[in-house]
Amino acid sequence: MSPISVLELRDVIIASPTHKAPGPSSIPYEWFKLLSDTSLQFFYGLMNRCLDLFDIPKDWHLASIAPIPKPHEFDALLKNTRPITLLETARKLLVKIVNNRLSNILSSHHVFQGNNFAGLPSSSVNILINVLDGIIKSHTVHTI
Repeated sequence: MSPISVLELRDVIIASPTHKAPGPSSIPYEWFKLLSDTSLQFFYGLMNRCLDLFDIPKDWHLASIAPIPKPHEFDALLKNTRPITLLETARKLLVKIVNNRLSNILSSHHVFQGNNFAGLPSSSVNILINVLDGIIKSHTVHTI
């Protein structure tokens, strides 16, 4: 895999969401957006080292699991929560870069055929949802 460019890394950092809960290190996306050029160069080197070694730092393997209250009354009951896994932000940035590259390759080489395209750049599932909705409505009308 070709090395990550500083521009590619910077673009992914800029496009990253804000006000999201970070992983075990407590480093949020906002901190990456504030990196100095020197710090960005260091992070850039680390990301490319991960690609070269096909490995990530051990701390990036860690995650935190937090209970999030469901939309109804909490009542201090664990059954009224759902778990959310919080991964390291740096790891998510690396995964985003690899995902972007893979999506572009799959899209440009037309790897997926027919309706197997959801989630690729410039694709939408709206047509499939409309078709499914039409089938359901037709079935409902004909069975009543």
